[in-house]
Order: sequence, then structure tokens, then C-alpha cells
Amino acid sequence: MPKKNPITDLKAKSVDELIQLGETKRAELFALKFQAAVGSLEKTHHIPTIRKEIARIELVLGEKRRAGENTNKTIKANYNEAVANAEQSGKAVREKHRKMIEEMQAEQFGGVDADAMAAAMANGDNAIEGENK
Repeated sequence: MPKKNPITDLKAKSVDELIQLGETKRAELFALKFQAAVGSLEKTHHIPTIRKEIARIELVLGEKRRAGENTNKTIKANYNEAVANAEQSGKAVREKHRKMIEEMQAEQFGGVDADAMAAAMANGDNAIEGENK
């Protein structure tokens, strides 16, 4: 079965839908870059993929603009929601890393010092929260 061409799907959308989709993708890209900066992004390949999707949207909007449609509209995306989602998935990644570290310590040293691990995780969470402010 042949792959769908994403450009043809975008050409079928209205200008308002394209602008909204572009703003949503920009918010998603912002959140992914935020996660990458904090160090809690596991799937780094999503950043170039989102950038390409934004470029495709801009390409179609440019074509529509040259065809005479009004593309000079402002639609705001909800960046707070994107950052909240990024923070939530970042916490899940940090929890996964913590479990992996505990398992590695258990294999190597025969046990985990729970107090030291809790202190290290608290320091890491505090450092991340300090960066967010």
C-alpha cells in the first residue's frame, strides 16, 4: 500500500485549520525543546519531524497566499498545555531512569541505599524546578 503524501492532506485543509495546526505544532516543538534542555527527552527524533511538519504547513500556506487567499490571521496556541504535557512526560522519564539506576545499583552492589537515592532524586527535582522559574 503506498504511503500518503502529507502535502495533499494539508492542501485539503482550510487556511484557519492550517494556521491552528501550525501553532499547535510550534507549541509541541517548544515543549520538546524544553524537555531536551532539561534532559528528559527520550525520543529526540521527534524534534526534526515536528520541524518538517511545520515547514510543510508553511509551504501550503505560502501557496494559498500566492493563490490570493487571506493567510494573515492570528490564532494563538496553548503553550501552557504543551509545557504541562512536557513536564508530565519528563517526570515519567525521570521515574523510569530512577528505577533503572536502582536496578543497576542492586545488581552491582547488592542493594540500594534508599535514603541516598531519595536525596539525589529530591536534589534533581529541585534543580529542575529551579530552572523552570
